Amino acid sequence: MKIKQIMISAAIFLWAFAAAALFREFVWDRFIPPQTTGSSVEYYADDPEMVSRIWFQEYFDQLKGWTVPYEYRITDARINQAEVLDDLDEPYVQLDYTVYTASSNTQIVQNLELMTTDTRRMFTGQMVLHFTDNGDGTYTLDNKLRPVQYQIMTPEFQEERNTPQTQHYKIRTDEPMTYYIADGVLYVTYDSGDTLIEVPDGYEKVCAKSDGRYEELLHSNSYIVTEEFTGFVAGNDLLYSTDMGQTWQTSHIGDYPNLANSFFSRTDNGYYVTFAGDRSLGRDYYTTFYSSDLENWKTINSKEGGWSGLTCVYWTQSGIGYYAQGEYFYMTPDGGATWQEIEIPEAVEVTAELGFNPYDTVERMYEESGILYLVVGQGDDGDYVRDGSLVEALYESQDGSTFTFVEEIADDTPEEAG
Repeated sequence: MKIKQIMISAAIFLWAFAAAALFREFVWDRFIPPQTTGSSVEYYADDPEMVSRIWFQEYFDQLKGWTVPYEYRITDARINQAEVLDDLDEPYVQLDYTVYTASSNTQIVQNLELMTTDTRRMFTGQMVLHFTDNGDGTYTLDNKLRPVQYQIMTPEFQEERNTPQTQHYKIRTDEPMTYYIADGVLYVTYDSGDTLIEVPDGYEKVCAKSDGRYEELLHSNSYIVTEEFTGFVAGNDLLYSTDMGQTWQTSHIGDYPNLANSFFSRTDNGYYVTFAGDRSLGRDYYTTFYSSDLENWKTINSKEGGWSGLTCVYWTQSGIGYYAQGEYFYMTPDGGATWQEIEIPEAVEVTAELGFNPYDTVERMYEESGILYLVVGQGDDGDYVRDGSLVEALYESQDGSTFTFVEEIADDTPEEAG
C-alpha cells in the first residue's frame, strides 16, 4: 500500500512539474519585449538626466522575473554614468550602465545590445536618449541611439564628412577573379579584367563610409569573387551573386552601423560576416553573424571580453574560425563555443638578420589545395623593405593549429591610380 502511495505521489509531482513547465513556456511564447522608442515616463520638471534615469529604471524593471524568457531576463541594471550631451540644438543624455543577467543565454547580448565583460553574467551597455516634453508632466522617448550614431549627427563630424578624401587604385590583373573600382562604379571580373561586370549600386553600398569617404581598397578577407559565389558586405547587408554577376541579391544581416573593416567567409555549411557595430573610447567592437541560408542570421559567441581592433577574420571551408587582433591570434573549432590562442612563431631567419621581428599584424588568410595560409604584415608603422617593396611573412598550416614560416612575400596592395 505504501509503495502505491509513493508511486501516486511521484506521478502527481511529475505531472505538476510538467504542467508548470508547459505553463512557463506558454507565458514565454507570449512575451513581448518592452517598448523603447515611443514609451513615456512621468516627471514634473525640466531635467533630461532625471527623465532618462527614470525611464531606464522602468524599462529594465520590465525585464525581471520568471515571466521574462532567459534571452531577455535580467536580475539588475545599474547606471554607472549619465552625461547630458549638448552638441545639438536639443539635449541628449548618454547612459553608461551595467546589466546582470539571470542566465548565460548569449542571445541577450544581441537583444539588449550589450557588451561582454570578463565577469560571468555581467555585461555593459551604452545608449543615448532624447525625449520630447509633452507639456503635461510626461516625456516620450523619440530617439534611442548608440553613442557612435549620436557622434555622426554632431556638427564636428559633419564638417569632417564634408571634406572626404578617397584614394583610387589600379586593377589587379594578376588575379583572374577580383573586383575593380573606377569612376564611382564597382565591378567584378572573372577573366583578369578583360570583361568587367558592374555591381548595381555597389559603389554606394559597399564602399561608402560614414565620414563621407569611399574605401576603394577592400580588405582581402572582406569579399569573395568566384564563379560559384560572389559577395560583398554592404553596410548591414550582404550583396551577392550566384551566377557570375548576372543577377544580384541582398541578404539583410542586422540593424547596426558598420564602422570599420568588415570580414566575410563562405564555408561548406554557411556564411560568416563580421563587422564593427559599436564604438566606444576609440575602440571598435565587432560581432559575427552566421547564416546557413542567406535569409536568417544569428550571432556567434565571441571570446571573453569581446572583439575589438580586429585585423583579420577568416572561417575555413570546414568551419574553423580564426580571429586576429594584430599579433594576437585565436581559433575556434566549434563555432564560437570555445576559443584558444595560437602562437605564431617568429621568422627566425629574418629576426636573426635584422635583430628584431618586423612582422606583428595578421592581415589575411586563404586556403589552397587543403593547406591553410596566413599572411603577417608590419602594421601601419612598418617600413621594412626588400627590393624596393614592403614585404610580409607567409605562413602555412596543415593541421589548422600549428603554423610554419614559409617565406617573405611582397606586399600585394594594388598600385595607386595616377
